[in-house]
Amino acid sequence: MIKTVENDVMKLNLEDDLIAKNVKTLNMKLMDMMDEFDDVSEVVLDMATVKNIDSVGVTFVINLYKKVSDTGGNFRVVHSSEDIRQLFKLMKLEDFFDL
Repeated sequence: MIKTVENDVMKLNLEDDLIAKNVKTLNMKLMDMMDEFDDVSEVVLDMATVKNIDSVGVTFVINLYKKVSDTGGNFRVVHSSEDIRQLFKLMKLEDFFDL
């Protein structure tokens, strides 16, 4: 996961699929940047390179949304594939993630 901050927007670019074997590493990286969520008004999760997502990956996105929301920030998912957008819609999550 590559983090960039411009103005008061943090962008998180995922480099791998959001599947169980990758989420542990992502969670550790996320823990290191938790304090920075207070300093931004929005966190954008860029899923351009994500081709696969499993239930653990969906839980990762939900938890990230909750953490950002708890600090008063906005959260968006961008550049997700049509399949992933359909999955979020099926799970009725599209409004939360501002797809």
